[in-house]
Amino acid sequence: MKLTRLLSLSTAVLALLVCGMLGHITRNAWLRYDATDAGLQALRLTRAAMVAAEKLSFERGPVNAVLGERVTADPARRERLQRGRAATDLALLQLERELLADDGNRPAAGSVPRRVVLTPLRAALAAARHSVDQVAALPPAERTPEQLKQAIEQMFGLVPLALDAVTSYTQASELAYPRITRALIKARYAVELREYAGRLGSLLTVPLATRQALTPAEYTRLQMLRGRIAQLRQQVQATDSGGNLAIVTQRVDDIYFGEGLQLVTDIEQASRAGRAYELDTAQLAQRYVPTMTPILALRDELLQEAETQAQNDHEHARRELWIATLSGIAILLSLTLLLLIVRRRVIVPLLRATRAVIRLGNGDYSRDSGGSQRADEIGDMLRALATLRTNSIERQQLELERQSLIDELRLRANTDYLTGILNRRAFVAASNQRLQRARDCRETLAVLLFDIDHFKAVNDAHGHEAGDQVLIRIAALVRDELRDGEILARHGGEEFVVMPAYCQLEQACALAERLRLAIASAPLTLADGQLLRVTASFGVASATGPAAALDDLLHAADLALYSAKRKGRNRVESAA
Repeated sequence: MKLTRLLSLSTAVLALLVCGMLGHITRNAWLRYDATDAGLQALRLTRAAMVAAEKLSFERGPVNAVLGERVTADPARRERLQRGRAATDLALLQLERELLADDGNRPAAGSVPRRVVLTPLRAALAAARHSVDQVAALPPAERTPEQLKQAIEQMFGLVPLALDAVTSYTQASELAYPRITRALIKARYAVELREYAGRLGSLLTVPLATRQALTPAEYTRLQMLRGRIAQLRQQVQATDSGGNLAIVTQRVDDIYFGEGLQLVTDIEQASRAGRAYELDTAQLAQRYVPTMTPILALRDELLQEAETQAQNDHEHARRELWIATLSGIAILLSLTLLLLIVRRRVIVPLLRATRAVIRLGNGDYSRDSGGSQRADEIGDMLRALATLRTNSIERQQLELERQSLIDELRLRANTDYLTGILNRRAFVAASNQRLQRARDCRETLAVLLFDIDHFKAVNDAHGHEAGDQVLIRIAALVRDELRDGEILARHGGEEFVVMPAYCQLEQACALAERLRLAIASAPLTLADGQLLRVTASFGVASATGPAAALDDLLHAADLALYSAKRKGRNRVESAA
């Protein structure tokens, strides 16, 4: 695997790990924040449910006053009953709005809307009010204790329904905010204390309304309610309470457990002694119900303590979510910036250096890798590459000069120094290669051997410089007449040799004749302006297949040349 691919893969794995870790942290922070938000909403629902339960308990006071009338209907009592019912309806409406808001914020596919949990409560409330209205519509003398007890018992059954409707929300609040569990439990006990205190007062409604003594069952129920109230008193009292909570708790002890229970005790003692009751149901409600107000204040104080703690936890969860989110973004940005810096400052220069080394290895010195001005390790490497490139260029130039010198020496070794055509050694090497192919392919190969007639006389008459000019001129003239692939060489002195491309003897003789005529018809102008005409004699020989040998061909052509000279020169003779 290439280093670039390995680095890319490692970077991708690192990025995935970091993103996964940050995603996990952020997700946990979000879940915690979402849970605290849900818990806060559940706490609001719990408060609304407790308020609704308290209003239902409060409504029993006006109900008891109306049911305990001994004369015709009192409009003031009926007015208080209507106000109590309106307060209950408003509390239930507020609870339903909280439930609707929670349904809208947290929809659950296929689940029953949470406001539906109030349907049984509303149905029971309507039935209880109907029973109360039926009994209240009767003349006081016609109201039986059973009717009164039934109406009151129906009112008793409403508060548990209100509390049970949001029990799950109370548990959700406790799960989201473990630190408020104690306060919520105490608030629930305070609600129960208010309910049992109300039941204690409602238990006296029938005896006061009928002006009869309490029955043994009612005495037993009275003691049970007192025992439960005493238990709840111990539950709501906290040894570690301080501040407003301690003050409110003390008010509950002073007002309700002092004044409120004393009213109940007075009525019980009057019943046991057979004395007439000093209070009726309305008077009892007017004096007894206010003594329960500190219980509600205790409930509100506990709920406020729980809500304050929940708000603090919610804000803490919000801060943690923001910290996790911003930290994740900062880490991702830092990682991205680091990777970009590494890519720009390390990986890309390494890739360029690698390509530069590859080019240097391939002999390409045209481009500089650059970056040699950097003052780090990468700069040291790039400067070393630049030095290597410079040295390589110098070596290349030296190699080119050496090769040029070798080529020049090889050319001089294979070229006649005077005429610029092949010398005899080069002709032998080239001809042997062609002869080998002719033997392999059984082709015919010919050789033309010619020299300049009376060349010695030219040297004697005009000097050796003129003779050299004649040789140069003849070589150039013949070279122009030949085609590509036909070999021309100086055989020695004034003697030249030509090996045409593969051809028969007749074609070789025709070529020789053409060259002879070209030489004879092209006079040479000497340095002194004098025209000099020269001629040449040609000997032609050919061979085919395995019989072709250079020495034999040259020997046969030499004999033919000798024959041409004997017959008068300036002619072409072929070997027999």
